[in-house]
Amino acid sequence: MSALMLALAILSLNGFFLIHAISTPGFIVADQHHLAGVSSQVAMTTCAVWIFLSTLSSDHSIIRIVSKYRRSIVVGWVTIIILMNIAALIYPSISNFIRIDFTPLNYLMAFLTVFLYLWAAKRYFQQFRLVKFPLHASIVFGSVLLTITECVMVTTMMWTLAWWLYHAILAVSALMLLFGIIAQYRSNVSITQTFHQVDGYPSLDQLRISISSSMRNLIVATETKDEYTAGHNYRVAMYGLQLAQAMNLDSELMRALARGGLIHDVGKIQIPGEILNKPGKLDADERIVIEHHPVIGYEICKYIGFMTEELSVIRHHHEKWDGTGYPDKLKGTEISQLARILAIADVYDALTSRRSYREPWSQERALQVIVEGSGTHFDPECVSAFVRLCNSGELVFPEAMGHVYGRALGTQRTAANRLAN
Repeated sequence: MSALMLALAILSLNGFFLIHAISTPGFIVADQHHLAGVSSQVAMTTCAVWIFLSTLSSDHSIIRIVSKYRRSIVVGWVTIIILMNIAALIYPSISNFIRIDFTPLNYLMAFLTVFLYLWAAKRYFQQFRLVKFPLHASIVFGSVLLTITECVMVTTMMWTLAWWLYHAILAVSALMLLFGIIAQYRSNVSITQTFHQVDGYPSLDQLRISISSSMRNLIVATETKDEYTAGHNYRVAMYGLQLAQAMNLDSELMRALARGGLIHDVGKIQIPGEILNKPGKLDADERIVIEHHPVIGYEICKYIGFMTEELSVIRHHHEKWDGTGYPDKLKGTEISQLARILAIADVYDALTSRRSYREPWSQERALQVIVEGSGTHFDPECVSAFVRLCNSGELVFPEAMGHVYGRALGTQRTAANRLAN
């Protein structure tokens, strides 16, 4: 959603500045109209609004609305810009009804615009320090340059050196934003092959999942810190996808499950290593600390492009059907279906993986624990589907697909190799 809003910001900047260009006095439109000044300010302010909206968290009500109606919003906004350009050519005196290029309105608009740009620069800088997304860095620089552009624009006279300078800065800032979007897109790593046919399980073949290089780095950082769960994120995502398919979830929900599953334990980055890798049972205080990791992961991810369904997986994969889980004590269907599915995948992988305090359990023993947790820890419907999946022999151990994941994440060790360590 951030990339979409930034695209709309660039569109606003270019679209309304096109009106500014064609209405430059003495070019096409007569000098007596104020369209050039009005259109430039509208371009700067609407761009600032879209960039500001892109800083909102994924669970914000505005972002949910934009996400739900994104196609209509894009089409509508493009239509508005086109119609405004046509109107500027046919009826340029329309600017007489929008006198935002005169004092004090011009200074009020400039103040609002500068505030929005600086707010966005601050928020994206905070996010960049955390996740190092190229998109965030470009927005920081672009927003600062746009702030400079706004200040010069309202304080300089037309045709002066400063007037030409602000046009140059404006062009650089727009290119900076565009570069960030392209860099973010090019940094995505496709793990489509992960879902190719394996042992007669072909129907995941068309499911394509892409993760950014920064998201990849977060996964690697999480697994590096917690040595006994290396490969855990990947395996949980794979088990969860197979269960979701057995329950006939649509492809969009399965993509959300995969993305949420691949990074569901990212909050462990901020948990002390001595707690994560403690060889033995955690005491009460240590348990409180580690049970906070879903909230930490949620707070990290809600500002870096993860949407509601994915965030529910990250925050609620430790909730229990009877309401005794954490962090929000949700009960039954209050827990999202994706989180209920991933809860089974998470526990199953934890039981069948080597830990500091025990050897991996057999599938039969792990499955027994999950069955015993039906109606208390787990959603009975999910448990029934998982039992059918296991008993039919269709549950594929991710070792068969681990080499693709290892290559996609830029690591030298596959999940299977890690399990053998």
